[in-house]
Amino acid sequence: MTDTPPADGQPNAMLPTALGLGAVAAVLLSLGSAIPVVADAAPGYSSTALLIVLAVLPIVLAAVFALRGRYVTAAGVLAGAAALAPGRAILDLQFLADPSAAARPELYRPEVFAMPGPAAGLWLLLAGHVATLAAGILGVRAIGPRPESEPGGRGLLLTGAFAATVAAVGVMMQPFSTNDAFLPVGSAFEGPGLVLAGCLVLAVALPVTAGLVTSSGTAGLTTGGLVGLAVAAVAVSLPNLVSGLVVDRLSVASGPVVVLVGAVALLVVAVRAHVADRGESASADGERLGEAMPGENEARGDQAGVANLPGVRRLWVATGVLAVLTGVLSLIGALTAQVLIIGDLPGPESPWRWLLFVAGLLTGVLGLAMFVPRLAANMRPALSVCWAGVPLAGTAVLTTAITATELRAAGLTPGPGVLWTAVAIVAAVATACCSVVAGMVERDNEDVAGGDRPGPNLMTPLVAGGILAIGGFGTPSILAPDYVEPALWSNFGTPSWGLLLALITVVGVCLLAPRCRPARAAALLAGATCLAGLRVAEYPLTVGVAGAHPGVGWWLALACAVALLIATAVAARPAKKPTTGRTTASRSRGEDPTRKR
Repeated sequence: MTDTPPADGQPNAMLPTALGLGAVAAVLLSLGSAIPVVADAAPGYSSTALLIVLAVLPIVLAAVFALRGRYVTAAGVLAGAAALAPGRAILDLQFLADPSAAARPELYRPEVFAMPGPAAGLWLLLAGHVATLAAGILGVRAIGPRPESEPGGRGLLLTGAFAATVAAVGVMMQPFSTNDAFLPVGSAFEGPGLVLAGCLVLAVALPVTAGLVTSSGTAGLTTGGLVGLAVAAVAVSLPNLVSGLVVDRLSVASGPVVVLVGAVALLVVAVRAHVADRGESASADGERLGEAMPGENEARGDQAGVANLPGVRRLWVATGVLAVLTGVLSLIGALTAQVLIIGDLPGPESPWRWLLFVAGLLTGVLGLAMFVPRLAANMRPALSVCWAGVPLAGTAVLTTAITATELRAAGLTPGPGVLWTAVAIVAAVATACCSVVAGMVERDNEDVAGGDRPGPNLMTPLVAGGILAIGGFGTPSILAPDYVEPALWSNFGTPSWGLLLALITVVGVCLLAPRCRPARAAALLAGATCLAGLRVAEYPLTVGVAGAHPGVGWWLALACAVALLIATAVAARPAKKPTTGRTTASRSRGEDPTRKR
């Protein structure tokens, strides 16, 4: 074997730079943990030693792997840790907005009702997260193109995605229990906007990253990526667990325990990948940066320098698993109580629960199709759109629980359906990310040059569907006495985020469909039609709103669904290729126009 670094860079120089950035990140995070994050404030317990250990652990593990010659594994550790850096940075930004709502006793415990300003520790933490992300990006670039292999097969992919999903569920749960009035805490959906956004980013990054590294085709990247991801998950959850154990008036909640269980499972999967790698002597070169199998450069041709993406079939399976999981979670969330009254009795039911049921059923059925190779290629574009129906319905369902939280004094509390619905939304976003990656791989595996495109007749229904979607998703679809439905242009509330996501998805499909091949364009538009149909189904499926009748938004959504349905039928027919005069003349003489002269 000979050193043949990829053409797009010098990986042997990139990895030390990535390790150096990882060391800088560890120093910044350690200093940020030791210095107050808000002015004139202190943490709830002596957490400095614990936080420093968690900050330096990823770079220590990466350095150990690098010293042992396992360079790809070292880069994988950096990449796995970097996957959670954006979410952790968003969580830390809550100290800048309102430290009293951060619920982070390891860094700050409020003792009076006040709004302290940020201190140097916060800026060091944010800089540390940025350095962690940069180190992970450089680590991935240092790996370069790798030979295709399957170190753990489909079982490794499924177990890794499942373990990461378990950790994602724990991220959305309550970090600890408390009866301290200065430290209110609840699940992610009961917290402020930045906390919710940070938890959502973490919950999405966990399964998506686990799926990508386990299906990467490189055993070292699988092992290192899962180790780095598990360590980062521990860094998020362990301080909350310790807070519940040692801080007065705080007690342990199930959230961090679930995250730790998922992290341990990720480590087990990483060990399995490592054992499988050691059992394959032919794959030993996968751990040496810049080395290639004999003849690899000739076989790869002009693909040198392009990152090796996971096989499309494995991505279909991963997308199907996430979609089916989304469907199951949505069904459970729709059928379980969203609100409880005194004595844990079921309270008022959400009027939108059946809409969530239908959206979850649709996503789950499309997910099952991903396990059939003959159906997966045509069904995946539709799934890339229909997933947005779960947030569309789920955010409306969660409104009932949010209202109950505001009326806690009346004996109403959120029920178990809140957690199931919230996790279903997270799983839907993870499904979308995995489906998009699968689409990228499909496109790379196809010869897209010179392919058929939908005909020009598609533009009219597409433009009409996009314009109608703005009104259908932006204005109220249900009108009733003493009730104002949240929308985009008026009464913006929690359901409005689902409406915005659905609108962006539909408009994006209208822009993308003309550039796709007929079958893919038709599948995308069919998914958009289903999404508009869910908006139309709100009125007949919504029960419990007295005196409800369709509003302007309902009629616009109905017209949008019709326009998109017409566009679906038109897109399935490719444009007719023009016949040139030379070809016509050749045919009149009985000559073959394709014959070379």
